[in-house]
Amino acid sequence: MIILERENVKTNKYLKISGDDIGISEIKNYSIIDKKNWILLKDQIIKKKLIIGIEIFSDEIFDISKQDLRALCLIQINFKTFKDGRPFTFVKKLRKELKFNNEIRATGHILPDQYSFLLRCGFNTVEINEVEKEQWFEMLNLDEGLYYQPY
Repeated sequence: MIILERENVKTNKYLKISGDDIGISEIKNYSIIDKKNWILLKDQIIKKKLIIGIEIFSDEIFDISKQDLRALCLIQINFKTFKDGRPFTFVKKLRKELKFNNEIRATGHILPDQYSFLLRCGFNTVEINEVEKEQWFEMLNLDEGLYYQPY
């Protein structure tokens, strides 16, 4: 898997840590944890000032305070299906209402022809299979921006 940031391949500094019994000692800088572990360990993570990311799934309800958002360097949204539009709305809310300026990454079941729209909605990066890289770049280059067809 690789990370694309617009036309560039970006080094993935983050490592996903998963499991039901994760302790704070297992979480290092550039870890990605799930929502459940964030809720359990957030006070300790904030106290240690760790560079941390959280992964949420497109079908999860994710209410977070502005204070908690300040502790997150990455929000990774895992699309369970490419047809799910909820993450697009959620990311717009993160950017416009909650003023989240750090990285938001799309992963999971996403398609190359969604790339431009993902970026327009506020995603910074996508995690994809390396063999699909050129197809994603092609779709980005085809984007002519927003336009409306006349009646």
